[in-house]
Amino acid sequence: MRQFVVVLVVLILAAGTTAEVSARQPFFNVLAYSAKNDGTADASEAFKPAIKAAHNAGGGTVFVPAGRYMSGPIELPSNITLDVDAGATIAFPVAPVPFVRGRHLGVEALVPMPLISATDAENVTVTGRGVLTTGDYNAWATAYGPAPKIAARSDNANGPKWDRLLKKLEAGETATGADFRAAAPELRPSFLCFTRTRNVLIEGVRIVGAPTFAVHLLYSENATVRDVTVEAYPGPHANGIVVDSSRFVRIENDFIDTGDDGIVIKAGKDADGLRVNRPSEDVVIANCTVHRAHGAVVIGSETSGGIRNLTASNIVADGTEVGIRIKSRGGVAENVRFDNWTMQNVGKGVEVTTYYTVCGESATAEEPVSRGTPVFRNIVIRNVSIRAAKQVADIEGLPEMPIAQLRVEDLIDSGKQGIKAIFTRGLELHRVRIDPQMRTGFDMSSNTELVLDGVASRGRSQGAAKINVQY
Repeated sequence: MRQFVVVLVVLILAAGTTAEVSARQPFFNVLAYSAKNDGTADASEAFKPAIKAAHNAGGGTVFVPAGRYMSGPIELPSNITLDVDAGATIAFPVAPVPFVRGRHLGVEALVPMPLISATDAENVTVTGRGVLTTGDYNAWATAYGPAPKIAARSDNANGPKWDRLLKKLEAGETATGADFRAAAPELRPSFLCFTRTRNVLIEGVRIVGAPTFAVHLLYSENATVRDVTVEAYPGPHANGIVVDSSRFVRIENDFIDTGDDGIVIKAGKDADGLRVNRPSEDVVIANCTVHRAHGAVVIGSETSGGIRNLTASNIVADGTEVGIRIKSRGGVAENVRFDNWTMQNVGKGVEVTTYYTVCGESATAEEPVSRGTPVFRNIVIRNVSIRAAKQVADIEGLPEMPIAQLRVEDLIDSGKQGIKAIFTRGLELHRVRIDPQMRTGFDMSSNTELVLDGVASRGRSQGAAKINVQY
């Protein structure tokens, strides 16, 4: 009994010490710096001195109480917590913002300044139950003047000046400062972007609207994004959470409704991505729901720096174009596991492709293997339930570089089409049941070392082969 009392006293003393330390943390209420919480005035000049005071104190919490605040971009230095309280909304109007060095769709460039950012910092937190909001992708197209005209579906979705810059970089030509400055107004800012930042926490906030990426982790490490809601539908490039050449990342308990990919892992595009050569690695995604996105959890397409050591478990995909999506333009994607997924009303349950192209590009013919050849290997997809998919899975490697060691286990679906696989090596299907409404349950061609174990198909269309394998 005396031992129990001693332990209890120690715990009480420890709790009291923790409370005292917490009470001593510097706390800076933006209302004390003349912020207006009725949305009638720009609060930017209140956020700046509050953040500066916290920084000068060695770190602290900048507190945003209930109310509506209008603001321009907010920059966070090291050791700062931005706490947006329940009932508080920070609204960022669609307007020109300064240009800074950053990365857009895998290419280092001059980009519009993020609306909330930290650069070369550590110990940065954005938390609370408040709302961060701005216009959507289409609204931000007019921030610097009339939106670029996209004449045809084959045109680059950003604009002609950005397209010319990309083609110059890919051709190995020297891009001038004038080239980057000309392309910058065709781009949109990320909402929250953390660049070369360590120990990042984004927690609890609701993000409504997004110029491009809602949450962008660039060249950062030790980052957590949890209990976050992203409502960024519609809009191309309005990705929910983007891990971009970053490592030691955890994404959990988030809800994402967006017009592009939900949770995305990237690592640089083509020649510029190979130049930077920085991977995304050691990423854990868990207990998330993704609605209406292009893909629920996506690798790529910008993967030139490499993707490795990724797990995505306990995921719900509802109404997405694709559930699990791996699309590559180059680099290595390896050691990846998707586990315990539920999908409904999706276009494709699983898509793994090295033939991915974007607007303004076309697929290339077979070519010699080089540093730029995409490589997929050691990927496991297991415990997946799919309901009402248009196609269960579409797996497409390259003739010169087949997809290697892809393993699918314990998957069941009753969609319209089954599994199609071409140019793979060591593909394994274990306990996979496909009951397609039309066509073939399993259509396999140009696959080597193929393993089919416990597969079943009850095709419902007359004359369709249940399993078609061609070597």
